[in-house]
Amino acid sequence: MNSMQVVLSIISLAVLSDCSVMYDLNLAPHECLETKAIAADYTPLGQMILIGNLTAYQYEAPHNMNPNRLLIGVYDIYGFNYENLKQVADQMAVQSSGFKVVLPDFFRGDAWDVDRNASERQEWMDRVGDWNGIVKPDLINVVQYYKNRGVEEFAIYGMCWGGKIATLAAIELSEYFKASGLVHPSLVTDDEAEIVQIPMYLMPSKDERNMTSFYQILQSKFGDNSGHRRFDDMSHGFTGARGNFSDPLIRERVDEVINKLGIFFDHNLNETRTSSDSVILQSHKFWFVTLFVAVFIHFGCKI
Repeated sequence: MNSMQVVLSIISLAVLSDCSVMYDLNLAPHECLETKAIAADYTPLGQMILIGNLTAYQYEAPHNMNPNRLLIGVYDIYGFNYENLKQVADQMAVQSSGFKVVLPDFFRGDAWDVDRNASERQEWMDRVGDWNGIVKPDLINVVQYYKNRGVEEFAIYGMCWGGKIATLAAIELSEYFKASGLVHPSLVTDDEAEIVQIPMYLMPSKDERNMTSFYQILQSKFGDNSGHRRFDDMSHGFTGARGNFSDPLIRERVDEVINKLGIFFDHNLNETRTSSDSVILQSHKFWFVTLFVAVFIHFGCKI
């Protein structure tokens, strides 16, 4: 971590620790808290695994050309058991020559149910989704688990509550993740954009606030490595547990989200390798030109 990253980390910790409530549910759209999840007719392609005491869904497509890249998906308050989430993960795995994809069960089976008493929601969220005590350590453990198995590059995407998690990861875990994608995110504020340390792709629906200011800050920091696409014809949760994938327009928009995230992650996860290759290429060009000039001078002097 360089000196600038250290300074930003200290600032981000100060800002985040100043918040009395990490997840202020007053910032969440009504649809986030009141709309029921939908049971989907889909058979997941992956498998359940254990990472320490953490259950996770994992999928890697056959003949994956990039086994050293992993995406961590984070869902909404209804947890990771809904098949829509696994369908999106399965499709993400085959984008842009392939990724490994994993969905960890951060809630450990205690996902939210809209039939529960709404007065319990904030206490539940702070308890099962505790960033410093649960989710952040879980993310680090997941990264280390896959590093030990040969994975080199990591990115994260999140929907609804998961969008907040993907934002916190972009602020505090830049030494682990190279890019972050937000899909109809909740609980995210413009102030956080100032302390984000990795490129992000923003995909709000019509029910989220305008994220143009957030994106402009990202552009000033990362240029074209970040992105923004607002879905004004989609409701909050359309790619997650609330999404009705049998609706043709929703299905089209979900496919668009997956495609755009695939391109975004492919670009940012390969950035180091691409930059390295570019340096090597420029070095080769330099020595070729130097040799050409030397030969020209040597023989030219004899003419």
